[in-house]
This record gives sequence, C-alpha cells and structure tokens, in this order.
Amino acid sequence: MRTTLIATMILFCSVQLMAQRHMDPKMIEAIKIKKVAFITEQVGLTSKEGQMFWPVYNELEKARLDLMDRKRDLEESTEDKSVKNEDAYRKLAGEMVGVHMKEAKLIEEYNTKFLSILPAEKVVKLYRSERKFRSYLMQEMRNKDNSTK
Repeated sequence: MRTTLIATMILFCSVQLMAQRHMDPKMIEAIKIKKVAFITEQVGLTSKEGQMFWPVYNELEKARLDLMDRKRDLEESTEDKSVKNEDAYRKLAGEMVGVHMKEAKLIEEYNTKFLSILPAEKVVKLYRSERKFRSYLMQEMRNKDNSTK
C-alpha cells in the first residue's frame, strides 16, 4: 500500500510540475497512480466519496494541464526577440495574466464542486495533500538525481 501511495504521489506532482510533452507516458501514468493513492489516503476518502470525487478531480487536472500548456506556450513565445516590441509585450503580459485569472476561476469553480461531494474538512485536506505530494515528488526527484551522480 505504501509503495502504491508513493507511486501515486509522484505521478500527480510530476504531471503538474513537468511538461507532459517531454515525459515518458509510462512515467506520467505511474505518477498519476501514486497521486491517487496519496490523496485518497491523506484526505481519507471513502470508496463512495472516491467514486464521486475522482471524475471531477480528473476534469480539473485536465483543465489545469491545458492552462499550463497555454502558459508554457506564452512563455516560449518570448524567446523570439526579433519580432517583439512594447505593444507585443504588453499584449503578451495581458494574456499571461488572463491565463492566471482563468486558473483562479477554475479553482473557485471546482472548490464548489468538491464541497458538494465532500465535507469541507476533506476539501481542505485535499488542497494540503496536493502541496504535500508536490513536495514529496520534488524530494523523490532530488534523491534520484543524487543517486545517479
């Protein structure tokens, strides 16, 4: 169980922290599995809650990944300095802020959905467990890097 939990944690953090287009699909899937186990345990989801919660959470994750891709595309567009001027940078800055605002609205929308599925205490535990999973995943990556040196 602990191994499954760790695998799930790594999966979900990696999915959020790394560009998916550069990751091995098997690694992404392994991280997702670890994240599911980690969040399930940390939040204390019952099987009934999990059946209702995970489809909604997966929708949120998909939308977050789409926004992360958009942010990445905007950031990468700044690398071509030959065609940029003040107006183009102002427009780009506005688009970047717009993506952050969409993300905030998305989180607000899904907070409401989560509260309709789970008690408020478990929703708060969810947010805390996402942060813990990201930290765990970063530590695992550091450990892996240190062991290969």
